Amino acid sequence: MKILKNAVEAIQIGLEDFKSEDPRRAQSAIRNIFAGMLLLFKEQLRRNSPGNSDEVLIKQMISPIFDCDGQLTFQGKGKKTVDVQQIKERFKGLGIIVDWKVFDEINDLRNNIEHYYTEKPSSVINEVVSKSFGIIRDFCIHYLKEEPIILLGQVEWDIFLETEEVYEKEKLQSEQSLSKVDWTYSVLSEAKNTIRCPSCKSDLIHAFDVQKYKPSEDLPLCCKKCNEEFDFSDVIEECINEELAAEAYLAATDGGDDPYTDCPECGLSTFVFSEECCVTCGYEQESKTCAVCGTSLDIEEAYDGEICSYHRWAMEKADSDK
Repeated sequence: MKILKNAVEAIQIGLEDFKSEDPRRAQSAIRNIFAGMLLLFKEQLRRNSPGNSDEVLIKQMISPIFDCDGQLTFQGKGKKTVDVQQIKERFKGLGIIVDWKVFDEINDLRNNIEHYYTEKPSSVINEVVSKSFGIIRDFCIHYLKEEPIILLGQVEWDIFLETEEVYEKEKLQSEQSLSKVDWTYSVLSEAKNTIRCPSCKSDLIHAFDVQKYKPSEDLPLCCKKCNEEFDFSDVIEECINEELAAEAYLAATDGGDDPYTDCPECGLSTFVFSEECCVTCGYEQESKTCAVCGTSLDIEEAYDGEICSYHRWAMEKADSDK
């Protein structure tokens, strides 16, 4: 784990340089973040190395030997580890995919800074540095199987998300994750795009595995910005409110019917008339008419009994006058 620890520390220091207002630290940022990126690659080679091989895949020198059973194996030799070209070759053999075009752009600029001199301003250097964030993010998730927010830290992950490339990748994965859920109701299928983390208000929301939404049952979600876990029931009311806001506004201004109302069963404002039920608890209200005057009862009147609010008031008044 020492390689991984060193990789994380190098990236963290590089990100401190990256966010600094001192333009001189831009060069330090590219050095540190590039070094951290290489260490992440070496960590993957270390993990892929067979046991008792002295971490053969990260060593420059590899020696063939026979094991105790007479089988030919390979052993790492010496202390020198693989260089960039060897990493590329071994990744190719292992089927590990990296955006080498972007990687080479970063490496070329780093080499110019290290060995020569660059006239590029700090803003251009930082722009190139930010391109490494997508490589690091993808590599952590797809190969190291590590969540960047946990591996690197909240502050560092927030810096990654400030770059459009990383944010858009996370947003796409969030949308794909939520699209795999069977939302049961069409209004929820549309409203899923309005889900926000109750903690940080981010829209980078993932669902755990493929699920089917069922009223009154848990549907766990996770924010990929702050790593907060929560249940859909925590935000369903806000989602319905936002999804149907335009219809509710038109109903209020033009005198139409409200698209949703408070559920008499659970109390949340999630009884959606187009679904003929409460999408939170599943409560359904059959159509009723007043037993006295025959007018249609609204949802509260139907929930409370068989007569409209006017005749209920009239009966209660008559009883009180006796």
